[in-house]
Amino acid sequence: MKLTTFKKISYCSFLVLFFSFYNSCASYRVKSEKIETALKQGDIKQALTAVDANSFLKKKRNLLLYYFEKGKVLYLNGEYELSNTFLNKADAFIEENKKYIGGKVLGVLLNPETETYTGEDFEKVAIHYYKALNYIFLNKFDEALVEAKRINLKLQEINDSYPIGKKNRYTSDGFALNIQGILYEASGDINNAFISYRNAVDLYLANEGSFFGTPLSEQLKNDVLRTASSLGFTNELERYEKLLETTYVPITDKTEGELILFWENGLVPYKDQTLYNFTVLPGNSDGVVSIYNEDLGITLPIPVDTGNDRKKDFSDIETFSVAFPKYVKRNPYYSNATAIKDSIRMNFQLAQNYEEVAFKTLKDRTLREIGKAAIRLGTKKISEHLLRNENEDLGAALGIFNALTEHADTRNWQSLPQHIYYARIPLKKGENTISISLITPNGVSDEKTFHITGKKGIQFKKIITLQSF
Repeated sequence: MKLTTFKKISYCSFLVLFFSFYNSCASYRVKSEKIETALKQGDIKQALTAVDANSFLKKKRNLLLYYFEKGKVLYLNGEYELSNTFLNKADAFIEENKKYIGGKVLGVLLNPETETYTGEDFEKVAIHYYKALNYIFLNKFDEALVEAKRINLKLQEINDSYPIGKKNRYTSDGFALNIQGILYEASGDINNAFISYRNAVDLYLANEGSFFGTPLSEQLKNDVLRTASSLGFTNELERYEKLLETTYVPITDKTEGELILFWENGLVPYKDQTLYNFTVLPGNSDGVVSIYNEDLGITLPIPVDTGNDRKKDFSDIETFSVAFPKYVKRNPYYSNATAIKDSIRMNFQLAQNYEEVAFKTLKDRTLREIGKAAIRLGTKKISEHLLRNENEDLGAALGIFNALTEHADTRNWQSLPQHIYYARIPLKKGENTISISLITPNGVSDEKTFHITGKKGIQFKKIITLQSF
């Protein structure tokens, strides 16, 4: 469009354009509200319907989100084969779009949400965790083990792609190593189970006993000691007893296998945006630079001399705005849970803290993408100043429009849990009754009870409580 054409654009046109663009910039959380509401209410069927009815997810640039949400909700619904079909599509989509250029150019120049969404790093990894779980519940332990191994391989591959000084802190995953140990043990390979448990323990110890908000659990400590003892690895047993400051006490009670019970609680933080706004306003004698930050909620007026002999017009307004994504925490309805069998209470152990992973990996990514935001801001200001040369007031209006429509990418995999816990429950022969006591932050307790038949080997089950505030 020729610059002279802009002279013919009315301010009403700008308002129409702004409001139409503003509506399209609603956050992904708003656009996926029906899915979230169904999940919070535990209505998985309705969540599936809402995913399929969401037109935003069907846009080509958002297809990965559709595969993410559909795959996860199908997992929640117990449709494990179909869930893996969609998670495989997600994995393939990421690979196919690694070198996609078109959307990235638009994202740099206009708005990051116009880019094809290729997932946060931890979301790419979570694909393999849920594929592993799907295979576990299908009793395909070999396939589950392959996916569990791919978690740390994927993390290494992602981190190797970043330059020195801009790498992620999320370089390994303790729960992935723990899952490998459980799967090896389920298939009777105690030697490799010990190695996996040992690698997980070493990861936590190398990080002062906690990794991405997940502490080294008492269960994992016991598992590395137990498998070392069963293999007759006396030196290793004594070494880890010393490192873990504990003494291994063998369990003498006879059991008929055990249950690994996973508990997914709450929902992962959702994405919003934080705006850094800079506005130069005309004043009686001096202009004022108002620097406002949404997160801090403060405005700092800084006087700037604009020349007393200059007329102060609408066109004197200079507005700058840069948007970055941020995560907003959702508080789960339940804060704690205990498994009860034969009057014995067993605490769930925290295994994965997706809330902590999300916050820290986004911070790492933001530091890498400041340059892209600067290019986007610079491109908008160049277009504004070119228009100012033709029409001062329209140039100022475009500046305001550019600032108001600056928008961060708020897309993320919203059906992931906030935390994943697990408990290892010994089973007796025949029917076992297990009660789960779910505790709210206010101390209110809800009970869930189920029955399971004890048999040799390891069995798996999950409970889901996605309710959040």
